[in-house]
Amino acid sequence: MKILSLDFGTSSVKLSLLREAEGRLEILGAAREGYQIRVLNEDWVELDAEDVFSAMIRGLGKLRDYTADGIDLIAYDVFSPSLIFMDGEGNPLYPIITHLDRRSKKQSAEILEKMGKERFQAITGIQPFTGGVSITSALWVRENEGDIFNRAERMGHLNTYIYKKFTGRWACDPVNASQMGLYETVSGGGWSEEIALSFGIPLRILPEILPAGAAGGRLSPEAARICGLMPGIPVALGTNDAASAQVGAGNFRAGAILNISGSSEMISILSAVPKIDDRYYLRCSASAGLWQIYATTAGGFALDWFRKEFYRDLGDRDFFEKELPRIAEDFSSGPGGVEFLPYLSGDRQSITAKKGAFTGLTLETRREDILAALLRGMHEPIRQVLEICEGFMPLEKTIKLTGGMIDRSIVKIKRRIFPAYDFEMKSECMILGSALLALKKMGGENHA
Repeated sequence: MKILSLDFGTSSVKLSLLREAEGRLEILGAAREGYQIRVLNEDWVELDAEDVFSAMIRGLGKLRDYTADGIDLIAYDVFSPSLIFMDGEGNPLYPIITHLDRRSKKQSAEILEKMGKERFQAITGIQPFTGGVSITSALWVRENEGDIFNRAERMGHLNTYIYKKFTGRWACDPVNASQMGLYETVSGGGWSEEIALSFGIPLRILPEILPAGAAGGRLSPEAARICGLMPGIPVALGTNDAASAQVGAGNFRAGAILNISGSSEMISILSAVPKIDDRYYLRCSASAGLWQIYATTAGGFALDWFRKEFYRDLGDRDFFEKELPRIAEDFSSGPGGVEFLPYLSGDRQSITAKKGAFTGLTLETRREDILAALLRGMHEPIRQVLEICEGFMPLEKTIKLTGGMIDRSIVKIKRRIFPAYDFEMKSECMILGSALLALKKMGGENHA
């Protein structure tokens, strides 16, 4: 069986053609195509959905030699929150409002004032953090772009848009639904009528919920023509990238830990208990009966910023191949004289806006000291979440590690920060996870 697996990230789509045989997946070919987010008014961070789809088409062109003899299944994952308003044909009426967007702080405060933190959190498992749940962005659109809101046939995340483009069917999986702030995440009961009615969001505008990976539709003749593929290929409903990565890393039990180290540092811990805490997101997972405990902060973005501003005398290669290994050899996991607050790109786990900061600087402070503080600080939310989870469930002692920031120096630093844990490196977790999730669903219930 040949599977086309797509990973839609914040700045690019990665495409891989996989072959499944005897329960193993082999990557036959891969391509990547980029697209550009837009930053407006300082904290509006948007992305054109049509640019994302066009990038995927270009990537498919690069894989033509691998797809010429046919594909048996299409699977994908997406970054989220990634709110899109769409017309009846699935065309975007407004740019994607990404998880990096911070325009809806006023709407966050209004949700807290009207419903209260405890009630909203008891349903959704999270506070209405700007950038953390899409309801705040939806209310901003209703208030500031009322015509768009009223014209929309559906609103959803990027996975809903892609599924509609491929199959003509509206759908959303529970993981993305739990990131909307309109879903009964704690109970798994579906879209919350209480929240929707309280804030004037018609239930009809929300897509049907199907399990992550469910092949609820097939590639339409029109989509096949545009993509250069055969019509009728089963299309598995995509889930969130972190949820897909958990599957790709082989994590299916409570207590399993995944650290995604890339442009951001992310931790996802599977839990059999929907325990609520202000310091993390509670989300659904792609595995039935389990939730994700999830937190994120600045990672590679912060490191890249620091390199550009403080190591201009070194190129990329020297910084990552010489300076980082040198720092790793002399790295202390304890709080040195310099400390770093890891909020250079804001904080998706706070109602109030946060900014990054270095403290403890003296005239003796070297740039190496500041870099070490940055590396410690960007792992602090992970340390905090591990400590919380250790208090109510047994955790596996091996953390699965994936993402574009993996190298020996970074892994050495992580081991010094978290001496009680080992790290096992896993590659292509999102690409493999989407395919495995789809294969699992095809082998079980028939959702077509």
